[in-house]
Amino acid sequence: MGEKSLFKVDLSILGLSAQQGDVYQYFLHHPGETQAQAEIRGISRPAVDSAVERLCQLGLLEVTEENEVFAIPPEVAIDRLTDLRLQQLHRELRGITQSHRLVGELRAAQRPGAFPTASIERLRDATAVRERIDRLTLLARREILSVQPSAVHGHSALLRALRRGVRVRTVVASEALNQGPTLSRIRSLAQYGAEVGVVDRLDEHMLVYDGRIAVVAEDATDASHDVLVVQEGGLVKSVRALFDRVWDDARKPADVDHTVAVSAPTDDERQILTLMCQVSKDEAGARTMGVSVRTYRRRIAELLAALGAGNRAQAALIARERGWI
Repeated sequence: MGEKSLFKVDLSILGLSAQQGDVYQYFLHHPGETQAQAEIRGISRPAVDSAVERLCQLGLLEVTEENEVFAIPPEVAIDRLTDLRLQQLHRELRGITQSHRLVGELRAAQRPGAFPTASIERLRDATAVRERIDRLTLLARREILSVQPSAVHGHSALLRALRRGVRVRTVVASEALNQGPTLSRIRSLAQYGAEVGVVDRLDEHMLVYDGRIAVVAEDATDASHDVLVVQEGGLVKSVRALFDRVWDDARKPADVDHTVAVSAPTDDERQILTLMCQVSKDEAGARTMGVSVRTYRRRIAELLAALGAGNRAQAALIARERGWI
């Protein structure tokens, strides 16, 4: 059983022990009292001295030449502890992505049948990485968080997610804005509702889907292979916390925030979508529409492009999700 704080506010979530949290709050209530005068119920003198030393190292307490102890303001303390905690989570995450032994060790320790699917999976093949990201993007229902230095990974799939109402937030490196093709991709994401942030430097490459699954690359400059797909709840929360920190530091890029509405289909487009689902041959669909097979196929191709779908099955899925058919 863990230590219980004497005060109302439990600071353990931010990395302090119960005693350290109590000592900080004691001096918050007794500013200017000396360390020797401090009497905190249940905490011995050596423990108080140890806690004061650690809190001074963290910058949460200041001791004057007269040995008077002052606690820094709570809002400053919380910000400092939050930043330190996120730095710790960042280091832990980097340790995971850089450890080639970790997955093997976890698999060796896992009991057969303990989980329906692997909670941590490493993908090394570029094709496997691309297919997994496209699939996760297709299955996302609420939110996709993305940190990508060059904004190239899964662009088409992200557009399709936006078109069916998934919220997308993405952070890119500022140098990406100087590259024509990359800037075009960023603008197209913003036009369909993505929230875009820019930072001067990115040392991470991550994707988080619906707060349940995270994809983290070992090398931020190349996420085409060697990525971890994480489904373990605690680790996904750590990745999400790291994204929030990067997002908070990001700025909105100029000239890309031009959201456009996705127009409803025309009657002909709605009929084509319906026929795609009901008839197996283009000849039958063309006859129903009263057009040539070539015209029918051309209009299907145009509709697929408008939906951002790679094939007819995806187009039908997107159309259903948007209530078009």
